Amino acid sequence: MAAQAISQQQDGGKGNPTPPATNTVAKIAVIGKLAEAAAIFDDAQAAEYIGGIKARAVRDWRTRRGLPYIRITAKVCRIRRADLDRWLAQHRVATMKGPV
Repeated sequence: MAAQAISQQQDGGKGNPTPPATNTVAKIAVIGKLAEAAAIFDDAQAAEYIGGIKARAVRDWRTRRGLPYIRITAKVCRIRRADLDRWLAQHRVATMKGPV
């Protein structure tokens, strides 16, 4: 009984069974996932993310093939990771392999 009274005093009498550290860790995990989903690349970073291409190819895709981007200034453009993934999925070429 005395231990219960002490624990209620420590948590403000709310009887909260979840320790604050667990809530903090969960919040940090959610924030990390949101930040990862909202990643923004320049041309070189987008090329590195895709792998095997140069930044010039990404610039060409932006200007000639309709890759969505954000124009920040006259010379600075950024590409959202979600837009890049969506655009790549739309331009996927399915191949059919027959028996060898």
